[in-house]
Amino acid sequence: MAVAHATVLPFPGDESKVGLAEDERSKKMLGEFEYARAKTVKGGCALLAKAGGQGAVLAGGTDLLVTIRQGRASPVLLVDLKGVKGLLHLAVSPKVGATIGASVPMNAIVENRGIRSHYGALAEAAWTVGTYQVRHRATIAGNLCNASPAADTATPLLVLGAVLEVASPRGERELPVRDLFVDSKKTSLSFDEIVTAIRIPPVPSATRTAFLKQQRVRGHDLAILNMAGRYDPQTGDLQIAIGSCAKTPVLVPPLGLPVPPDAPIPELARRLEALAAQVTSPISDLRATAEYRRALIPVFLRRLLESLLLESDHREAIR
Repeated sequence: MAVAHATVLPFPGDESKVGLAEDERSKKMLGEFEYARAKTVKGGCALLAKAGGQGAVLAGGTDLLVTIRQGRASPVLLVDLKGVKGLLHLAVSPKVGATIGASVPMNAIVENRGIRSHYGALAEAAWTVGTYQVRHRATIAGNLCNASPAADTATPLLVLGAVLEVASPRGERELPVRDLFVDSKKTSLSFDEIVTAIRIPPVPSATRTAFLKQQRVRGHDLAILNMAGRYDPQTGDLQIAIGSCAKTPVLVPPLGLPVPPDAPIPELARRLEALAAQVTSPISDLRATAEYRRALIPVFLRRLLESLLLESDHREAIR
């Protein structure tokens, strides 16, 4: 292992601030920590166990390095898993489902024909994460384990019934995504556990999925609100999840009855709004007020139902 230092360089536009101020900025450090490149998942788990809760997994790093720089995390050890080849596996089958390795970048998910065909909402959600360059590094496992209430891939994975494959020095286990989130920025994972893959069950061929996101600016930004839905017109099964309106991404309680394709959408949206109110508690932050989020939920529910039942398009096409 090696001790790593990272110097924070001046942002573009700061060039006019020279002299001592620039000197001080150049001395700011991202942090001082040990860095270890794991060759296997087992080896990575052992390193995390040895760190005793003061280690962190480095895969994409697009969330982790930001939190370290902001002072919200200060690990003493970073365990780099990018060299573990098995974590880059991506396979999709109509009969078996999808398996997405923990190090698979977002762009690979956006561009995968199988994901787009069978799990369209997930492809749409991945496409909204950051910029094209960021998506070459960012991973779904990182997006989930960062445990942001606004995590874009969390809501489609919740409605799709996704399961995480988790490894530790004690062995392997499965963890449903719905059981991963404990609080904002907190998961149910132990400090020596590593998510190795996300597994999504197969869906009936008639299944429809949709993803919607509201953000402050066109382009890349965290969600003011995101929402995903899955609907099977043959069985009437409907699942909806909401992000950025509670301490964690949440599943809306089920209606309890099958939803026919010709169900009246205004009435259905009102019933779902009442159920959503049971599990959401919007807050005000720099992106939006709680009142705005509460007002947006019924609008998104109606749009999502139109997308799922009427197959109306309320999103931008994946580019």
